[in-house]
Amino acid sequence: MEQKQTTLVIAAIIALVVGGVVGYTMAPTKTIETTTTIPINPLDGMVIRIAEIASNTDALETLTPFVEEIIVPDINDFLDLLGYDISYEILIDDAASNEAIHFEKVQSFQAMGVDLIVGGRWSSQAEMALSYVNENDMLLFSPSSTSPLLAFPDDNLFRMCPTDFVQAPAVAEMLSSWGIEATLVIHRKDAWADGIYNIFKTEYPERGGTILGEIGYAGEVIEFSSYMQTADNIITEAIAEYGPEKVAVLIISFSEGATMVSQAADYPNLMSVYWFGTDGTTFEPRHLDDAPKVSAHIKLFSTLAAPGYSSKYSDLSVRYRATTARDMGFYEAADYDVNWVLMNAILEAGSQDAHEVIPLIPTISNNMYGASGWCKLNSDDDRDIISYDIWGIDYKAGEPAFVRYGVFDGASMKVSWDTSLVTPGSQIPEWVP
Repeated sequence: MEQKQTTLVIAAIIALVVGGVVGYTMAPTKTIETTTTIPINPLDGMVIRIAEIASNTDALETLTPFVEEIIVPDINDFLDLLGYDISYEILIDDAASNEAIHFEKVQSFQAMGVDLIVGGRWSSQAEMALSYVNENDMLLFSPSSTSPLLAFPDDNLFRMCPTDFVQAPAVAEMLSSWGIEATLVIHRKDAWADGIYNIFKTEYPERGGTILGEIGYAGEVIEFSSYMQTADNIITEAIAEYGPEKVAVLIISFSEGATMVSQAADYPNLMSVYWFGTDGTTFEPRHLDDAPKVSAHIKLFSTLAAPGYSSKYSDLSVRYRATTARDMGFYEAADYDVNWVLMNAILEAGSQDAHEVIPLIPTISNNMYGASGWCKLNSDDDRDIISYDIWGIDYKAGEPAFVRYGVFDGASMKVSWDTSLVTPGSQIPEWVP
């Protein structure tokens, strides 16, 4: 009985298989149509228009070739690789060292329908334009504004640079680590310099330093003889009390610092102490062009946010030097990265409207390692970075140049000097006019 049942089961299976094969071969042929949807970028056939506003006329000399010969071609080459019929264009203008003029340029671009602006390079310029930018759904992306007074969440100002909440302690530690016990501060009266000084005057005394005095000047000042006379009187008294190796001058300035330094050369006591600076003096070309000898003598040790040194930074630095005949600093690398962040945000949004682009910027920045390093932004939409290089001026191969003398590590809050180049605490050599 068991054997018979097994045979019947096998026969049934064979019949099922054969029937299936016959049914398949005898069935009529059917044509199945499918539709494939190929997405079209909503920006195809359009020109992406970005504005770049230089802080002053001198800056145009390097910004214009940087934009026209490096940034725009690089981005357009990438768009071509993607196969998009899209071009990237940057409109360049000049704020002429004036926050009111910068504000007018922002308004003019908005009237042209250009709402994505790389500008506000000076904090005073960013500060004046910010309310208008917010009210008109624009984006102001700064590669170099550092004032803590502008560090707010949920506004339309983004900054690809750290604020002076970090730089001011770095400056205080730089002076302290050199052994400077007493410092005279000379600074612009604007949002940027005031922001640094207001933090510095707390940080430096905490390290045992004494602020000898504060000399403030308006940003439009171009003659500093009277200021230098006042500074010389203060420094002369401080040298008698502390000794020249324990006294310093700190200037918080922009290009006008070169005029200040030139006029200080007439005062031997000002030339008998080291001078220090901030990101406003680092890589300022006028120090090399207009006051190279005196700048190299006083060294002008200055802080500047440190990039993430990589082949990307090095390659761009070489190209920048070849194009502009100047050394590239952190803020130029940040400018390059700002444009890449904007381009990616625009492509992702499929729109050039600032209100559609802005929500994407934090995520895109946080996931990008650019020429300036990791582009991560903090909760205020400012660069989240903690280290600073210390640059000064000296002659290299017979030419004045910026030299990297040390680094401030934000994790340890300590400065490491390159002792192969300088001896911290040493007395400045005698000034020979």
